[in-house]
Amino acid sequence: MNILVTGAGLIGCHLAKRLADGGDRVALYDLSPNRDYIDKIVGKDRAEIVAADVRDLPALLNALKQSQADTVVHTAGLIGKRVAENSYTGATNNILATIHVLEAARLLGLRRVVFVSTFGVYDREKIKPGPVTEDAPIGGHNLYTTTKVCSEHLLHAYTYQYNLDSVIVRPAGVFGRGHYVGGSTVGKVVRDFALTVIKGAPFTIDAKLYFSNEYVYAKDVALALELACKAQSLKQRIYNAGSGVVTRAADLARVARELNPKVEVKLVGAGDDDEDQPLDLSHSKAELGYVPQYPLKAALRDYMEELWNETR
Repeated sequence: MNILVTGAGLIGCHLAKRLADGGDRVALYDLSPNRDYIDKIVGKDRAEIVAADVRDLPALLNALKQSQADTVVHTAGLIGKRVAENSYTGATNNILATIHVLEAARLLGLRRVVFVSTFGVYDREKIKPGPVTEDAPIGGHNLYTTTKVCSEHLLHAYTYQYNLDSVIVRPAGVFGRGHYVGGSTVGKVVRDFALTVIKGAPFTIDAKLYFSNEYVYAKDVALALELACKAQSLKQRIYNAGSGVVTRAADLARVARELNPKVEVKLVGAGDDDEDQPLDLSHSKAELGYVPQYPLKAALRDYMEELWNETR
């Protein structure tokens, strides 16, 4: 397959590597591509790199034509605090980018559009305890998630009006080897945690900072996205991509001790006692074939090895 990926960040680059490993032709489309980072994750000259703005529709159309892409995966956008810090720029950037991706796909007759949303769109206050299915209530609780909800509705509209083949993937809190210029809070927190465990110095885990969350390794998200690109005869158009496990501060402390028995970890602060609401992965498994390959401990071990090799 020929696939163009918008955004050469954590998710985009890990997906590009997986696609290239499988023999697919990949193009990474990014406003300011970090070529050193791309080379580290994807490999040198294993993906075409296009330095252009996804808000520039003619440039996007040209890149899709030049790469002969039949599928586009839309990961580009500002995240979390980057959206909150400048609401106008953040909102217009994320929403207009989605419109351009959809319009380009319509004009060129692309085979499929895969959109990377977030598990943050779920309205947890309206959801009962237990696994969260894709048909659970959603809502925008901040500017970032609002842009994701809006983008999801745009995909539905294009699918309905133009019969566009689209798939929405909602990852949990993603971490992995990234540069985090887009503003990923979860990614930065887990990176700092991993580096601290590597150093082996005594440290404290504050339950208020490391609140209950569902983490998913970037390599597993890449797996889910590859499957979303290639799956046939889908019964639905939205799929969760997580680990299926909610991790609390006490769990992180335990994993830290298991990964480095010499490290002294102190747990402080009162953690939340909310009922678990992990992502339900049953539809992702049945229809996409998605089964996460990296439980938290294995993911952190793999991540720490990469960080260690990078810093020594």
